[in-house]
Amino acid sequence: MIVRKNISIDQCYIDKLKPFLDKNNGNLSAAIRDSIETACQLIEEKNGEKGEKNSKDSNQALRNAESRNKMIEEEEFLLIHHTMLEWFIRKTSGLLIEESTVYELINPYTIKKIPDFIDYVNALNNRLGWKIKVDAECTGSPEPESVILTLSNGNPCFRGVIAHSLSLFLAKQMKLDLQGLFSRSNVTKVYLRRFEFLDYEKIPKGLEEYFGPMESTFKEIRKRPEFWKNLIKIYREQNYQRLSMNKKVFEAFVSGDLPSVDDIAREFELFTGKPPEAFTLSEHIMIFKALYLTDNIGTEIEVCTEKGSEYVRLIHDYCDSKVCERVICYYSNIFKCIGHPFTVTSSPHMIVFEFGKNLNNIRIPESRLISSEPSLTP
Repeated sequence: MIVRKNISIDQCYIDKLKPFLDKNNGNLSAAIRDSIETACQLIEEKNGEKGEKNSKDSNQALRNAESRNKMIEEEEFLLIHHTMLEWFIRKTSGLLIEESTVYELINPYTIKKIPDFIDYVNALNNRLGWKIKVDAECTGSPEPESVILTLSNGNPCFRGVIAHSLSLFLAKQMKLDLQGLFSRSNVTKVYLRRFEFLDYEKIPKGLEEYFGPMESTFKEIRKRPEFWKNLIKIYREQNYQRLSMNKKVFEAFVSGDLPSVDDIAREFELFTGKPPEAFTLSEHIMIFKALYLTDNIGTEIEVCTEKGSEYVRLIHDYCDSKVCERVICYYSNIFKCIGHPFTVTSSPHMIVFEFGKNLNNIRIPESRLISSEPSLTP
């Protein structure tokens, strides 16, 4: 049946129908029929492709669900509420995952190249249902010199665990140490760079810094749990009003025979792993700050590391002049061993070491100057 209707078509649409008009010798009705058939064919093809993609996605999701169910049935995996898993992850933050645990997920004998590694990890995430997508940017061939891992989507806590595991695997298997970590609510970036192992058994420095800052602390607590529990309890109950110093330093304070500059230099090298001359003045000041706060001999410390204006102000609560003099001499010997000239002045409850040329912001009367200064500015 032919339906005849009067229709209005703007010239722009007539122009678009020109290929069909040429094909049908200017017959407008035939041209419109051809254009309609072509449009229907394109719509069917598009719907077919979309349906096929949806079907593939649905089948893949079904296979992943079946795989998870099978692993649970075989007791390879266990069901756990995601809130509880988040709690476990947060409470173990700062501790390193053991290599053997990572190798249970990623077989080091089958994964040798970064592309294979990424494909495997993404497939694993799909199987786990964590909805995390991992991408990698590499430089260097055949062995990568640097790698940037980008983890997107999924739960931030779960992304942290995956980033930690991947970094450890790459560190031990491809000699890539962590250089930086960027984390936001929807993305985590891990920056790695190639390095040479000095000791394969040790954890690379960058990996420990970013993922295991509490690892060595917990190892010590596990070695002597009763000692640390009692120590923490005492410090807390006494509001940290206790000293924590080396036995030799304690003996020196009691006897009045303080450690010499050479002795302190040796102790400094043992503590830092490098001789004093290997550090700049600013680095020395920050190391000193950490030691001062750990010893707990004083109460507070203020430092300035701006070049040319370096200073250290020690605040204490001692009233006995002899005790103050010994504290000044002890810390003066520490600063003497680093080889930077300084002046030292004191006032009640404060000792000031000045290294820069433009300091002297705190003026202390001459009567309060130490009679035998440990070192003088040239």
